[in-house]
Amino acid sequence: MFKNAPPSPSRPPPPTVESILHNNVRYEQDMQSYRYGGDQPGGYLVAIDPSTDARLWMLKVYKITDHDGVGVDVIGRNFRSMKLVPGRDEIEIESEVGGRYLVDLTKRSSTWISGPDSEHK
Repeated sequence: MFKNAPPSPSRPPPPTVESILHNNVRYEQDMQSYRYGGDQPGGYLVAIDPSTDARLWMLKVYKITDHDGVGVDVIGRNFRSMKLVPGRDEIEIESEVGGRYLVDLTKRSSTWISGPDSEHK
């Protein structure tokens, strides 16, 4: 019946998450973190100078558990949503599995709030 159907991906593409412009810095999900020293597929926020597109800094928002040692490929975990916290220099990020994190843009730190997370089970 589906003999001539093209193959379909086993995983849908990552959610589209709009960047945030705050205090003349653009914040977005870093889809190229490996090229800049990242050590896992997904979970990074990058700060960019919007006038030059230069990368200012990168932050690992959450850790993705590496099961490679037991023969299981590491699957990336991307952002589902990202929003600026009104009146604060913070961004709330939700991973595509529902973990919620608060990123302090001044301290360049991330704090787990709730939901699934490899560090908080």
